[in-house]
Amino acid sequence: MSTPTPDPDSLILERALPTDWPDIFAIDARAFALPKPLPADEMLEFRGRVGEDATVVIRDTGSDDQIVAFSLYFDIPITVPGGAVTPTAGLSWVSVAATHRRRGMLRRMLTQQYADWQAGGFPLATLTASEGTIYERFGFGPATFAHRVRITPSDAALRTPAPTDSRVRYGAGEQIARHIPEVHARWAAARNGALTRPDSWWPSILADRSFRRNSQTTDVFYLLHDDGYAAYRVDARDKTAIVDDMIAVTDQAHTDLWRVLTSLDLITAVSADLPVDDPLPLKLVDARAIDVQSRPDTLWVSILDVADALSRRTYATDGALVFEVSDDFGDRAGRYRLTVSGGRGEVATTDEAADVRIDIATLSSLYLGGIPVRQMHAAGRFDADDDAVEEFAAMFAVPQAPFSGTFF
Repeated sequence: MSTPTPDPDSLILERALPTDWPDIFAIDARAFALPKPLPADEMLEFRGRVGEDATVVIRDTGSDDQIVAFSLYFDIPITVPGGAVTPTAGLSWVSVAATHRRRGMLRRMLTQQYADWQAGGFPLATLTASEGTIYERFGFGPATFAHRVRITPSDAALRTPAPTDSRVRYGAGEQIARHIPEVHARWAAARNGALTRPDSWWPSILADRSFRRNSQTTDVFYLLHDDGYAAYRVDARDKTAIVDDMIAVTDQAHTDLWRVLTSLDLITAVSADLPVDDPLPLKLVDARAIDVQSRPDTLWVSILDVADALSRRTYATDGALVFEVSDDFGDRAGRYRLTVSGGRGEVATTDEAADVRIDIATLSSLYLGGIPVRQMHAAGRFDADDDAVEEFAAMFAVPQAPFSGTFF
């Protein structure tokens, strides 16, 4: 028996209704290969994180109004070079049913979301990508990265001698709830590329729901420091400490927390995601104690308003460049003159000859400084003469690699 192909006219895009959420959670679990949908208490918390009109669905009206695709976004700020905390639309939970692929539904949803983001005045959009080949055509580019490492504690001696008091304590209950959001906010405000976690996110993060672990992993343990914290759990099968979250506002907090994490009793390995410029290897007597197993992208960025976005960050050197930006998805194409004075940029549209010809996804990848401009040019990703490449690279250089620190 053959299954009829859905009539395109029967696929209707609209805002999600309150009654749609049980289906949305079920579809998400199926699309992302989760063992089951979120528990009821986590569903309620999740709903509180999503704006009222931030979710779109596509219904197949020829099949009992079944939801066959949906997407949503969060209002989640990011710190850009220079320290400005900038609103972003954080695209997430993008799902299209396997039964309805290649019918243009992803493009339809993102076209609507893009219009919503522009109407909402967002200068940037962000996402964490489950696959690396989907979102560039919509103007997103990978912009922050991490080193996924495995550390051998027995070899991870720090160069500085241990203090008589580590300044680190295990936290519990209200102490955790008070300390961690405050420290994270301090860190995010000062870290290039960091995502600020809205207040509505913390109950779910700190609750350590059972679905986040399996039968062989422990609850989360919290190490607290005046200027940082670390959250980890232990996999009992191989005695690996899995660091879920590690935040240090100061170098001293970084050293103190890692001294404890690398000296946990009976632990044979520590796994963590580190910023690509994290100083931990250089703090060890033997840097080979850290095995970098991969370098995943951790955040994709899409510039929604070129003039607004470029004027929000600071620049390493003064100068001027004209960018000719192409955009095959939205309306961001144009010629923009970026003039930097005292590290601050002013941007205006212009008819001047272009110094740099670049697509919006590539410019978005370079925005936070996580990919060197010269490396991107060597890959053939934009056109410019040697002088323009050098000026572009000098202007967009950053003192600190971007690190997002939050998955969504």
